[in-house]
Amino acid sequence: MDVVVDDHILLRVLLGDEPPDLREGGGRVVTTGLWYHRLCRAVAVPAVVGALSRALGGVAPEAGAAALRAVTSLPEAVTLVSMRELAWPMGLLFSAGVRLNLMSLEALAAAEHLDAHLCLATTDDNPPLRRAAETRGKAVRMISA
Repeated sequence: MDVVVDDHILLRVLLGDEPPDLREGGGRVVTTGLWYHRLCRAVAVPAVVGALSRALGGVAPEAGAAALRAVTSLPEAVTLVSMRELAWPMGLLFSAGVRLNLMSLEALAAAEHLDAHLCLATTDDNPPLRRAAETRGKAVRMISA
């Protein structure tokens, strides 16, 4: 089964520290454009204060450089789902009454469109997204990041 991962889990995957319970049966790791953007922003702009930038701010310079390289050269092994594929499914979600911020709406649309599990880091819980996914019968897995 493919997994749609948030930026926290994506960083772990890119640094070669994929959570062992992330993929069952060798599915693809997929992320969204906005989650990828948030990860890039956390790495590129130290002044941005969030869970990722706080975590990266305390690492050794070598680890920070490795994170920067991993993020800026997203490997082909990570699928980045396009807004071209998701704009219509996002519109349908909204039409069905799903009210989430754009980042969460994109994530739910990706998970539904790809029939993938939605994997969220426990460090950045998103109750509205979890509730919306569960209401629509979409599997959500919380992963320690």
